[in-house]
Amino acid sequence: MNLLVVFFIITIVLVGYGLTLLIDVDLAVEERALYGVLVGVMVVSTVGFFFSWWADMSRASIIAASIFSLGLSGPGWRRAPARNVAEWRDFVRRIRLPLRDASSPAPLIAVVLVSAVVSVRILDIAYGTTADGGISVGHLSTFGDWSAHLAYAASFAYADNFPPELPTAAGESFAYHFGVDFFAAMFIPLGTSLQRGLQLSAGILAVAFPGIIYVSTHRFFKNRLTSVLTVLIFLAAGGTAALYRFFFEDLPENGLGVLGDLPRSYAFDGFQRNWLDNPVTGFLYPQRPTMIGFAAVMMGLALLWQARGTGDKRTHLAVGLVTGIMPVFHVFGFGVLIVLGLWWAALECYAARRVVQECVWFAAPALVVGIPLVGWQWPSSGANGRNYRFWWVLGEDFVSWRDTLPDFIWFWFLNTGVFIPLVVVGLVRSPELTKRFAPIFGLLLIANVGIWHFWVGNNAKYVVFFLLLGAPFAASFLTEWIRNGWFYKLGAGLVVVSLTLSGGLDIWRAFEGSSGAYPAGYMTGDDVLLGEYARDRLEADAVFAVANNNVHPIRAIAGRTVVSGSTGRLSDLGVDWDVRAEDLRVIFGVNEGFEDVISKYEIDYIVLGPEERRAFRPVDAPADWDPAQFWDAAALTVYDIGGYKIYDVREFQS
Repeated sequence: MNLLVVFFIITIVLVGYGLTLLIDVDLAVEERALYGVLVGVMVVSTVGFFFSWWADMSRASIIAASIFSLGLSGPGWRRAPARNVAEWRDFVRRIRLPLRDASSPAPLIAVVLVSAVVSVRILDIAYGTTADGGISVGHLSTFGDWSAHLAYAASFAYADNFPPELPTAAGESFAYHFGVDFFAAMFIPLGTSLQRGLQLSAGILAVAFPGIIYVSTHRFFKNRLTSVLTVLIFLAAGGTAALYRFFFEDLPENGLGVLGDLPRSYAFDGFQRNWLDNPVTGFLYPQRPTMIGFAAVMMGLALLWQARGTGDKRTHLAVGLVTGIMPVFHVFGFGVLIVLGLWWAALECYAARRVVQECVWFAAPALVVGIPLVGWQWPSSGANGRNYRFWWVLGEDFVSWRDTLPDFIWFWFLNTGVFIPLVVVGLVRSPELTKRFAPIFGLLLIANVGIWHFWVGNNAKYVVFFLLLGAPFAASFLTEWIRNGWFYKLGAGLVVVSLTLSGGLDIWRAFEGSSGAYPAGYMTGDDVLLGEYARDRLEADAVFAVANNNVHPIRAIAGRTVVSGSTGRLSDLGVDWDVRAEDLRVIFGVNEGFEDVISKYEIDYIVLGPEERRAFRPVDAPADWDPAQFWDAAALTVYDIGGYKIYDVREFQS
């Protein structure tokens, strides 16, 4: 990590911290620092996006965007220097207090340190090198979801993807919250590799997020134990599967040595009976936008709560602006903030029997900025693939669950344990918060009355927000138990273990790094050479026909636009992958009409390598079948190394 990268990270924190000084709510230094990381990432990324669109993505544009962002935070630094000094003096005073003192930030510091150790370790082993110069990966998340994120980030860094189009489906709008991947791409002109850009961008957010949960929860409940339990219950959630699989199968068979080579995931079983997965290994790590979405929701609600009834327009405006740009970073987080923010505004207006002006300061920027961004990112296929049905996956042909009430109850117990009843009791016992947070149960309702996305498993993205927003209430109830006698303490401990063991084991498995199939090969040395050639030697706006497998170097190293990426991920984004797959079959089979397909997608190059030969080989093909026999004669070969060939097919475009 070079000095430019270090200065860039420091700039992000300074920008965010300075902007928090513009709002009127009183925040502690640690809150400004943690919220500042999130706000700094969002602001610097947004400014950097427009600078790069205007002047190309380069070291100069990233530095200019950083300086401009610092300028935006300048009024905050100048606004109340005396208050800033007082806050730092107070922090120094509190940090010297004993742990038992309620004002001591020691528990928060411990949470951040643990998150730093876990995050740095997991991200450090995300990528490695193989003996032949290829790339290995350390976790399923890196092997799977990050293949798409590599392509997204690379498209900005190497392929001048402005205005943004989906690089994994030529001609499609970028119907994905790409903000965090653009943030990763900003590190590359500063001197990092593509993979390191993803690691650094994730690391900055991952270290701060548990702290953001802590300080936000503390704003609601003013209790450090509740805040710590909230962090633990949410991040280590994973259902109750480990209670049987670990204690009655794996531990008796292997003893404590099983912790050095855990044979399975305990919160995820390949979508058989477990459908939620652990928030860290199933959402935050693989689905990178959640690192911003989850944190922004917690921060936004905590700030609105703190500013309630004060007439604080600045804070409402700030949260409204953050909400407004959220669709670019995490559209689900945008939806949650909009619904709860407007609901809270309605409650305040009803209580005051008038339109509360500061609520308008939240709603106006949130809607005026956010709705057009949602429309811009809306998939071209609209609402296709959605249908109304009760009880989520229960009764589907591909699961063992039946659509009966006993299976419904057992499904939710296996996936969430006693979490839902704990949230109900905790919410009822917090009367000041009951009305404000009652709508979170709508997130469970949404998941159980329809299939809202092109893949049924995406309903979990609503449920995980229920876990996030319900965790403080479950933690507050358990805190009351812990304050009582030893019987209640023991009961609370057993409940916490039941809620966190499955997810905790999965986090340990990712942290330990040698369990199961990982580290595993990802791309060979020949794959890397191909990707680097396309990145460095071929046109940035070229369109390629390549295999539509999980990872391809043309996408994941060069960032070039392809006809079709991984079929499952395209389906998830509402793209007609089956049509594109058939079109690729026409090209690689040199079937009738291949010229029309080349013209349809304006394909510039065809790549013929091991995956293309395997994936598109006709069932009845003779033993010596090889499309290279045709393309060698029909098109210009621009690359021929390591079993890969690239053909220039622009002459076939009509």
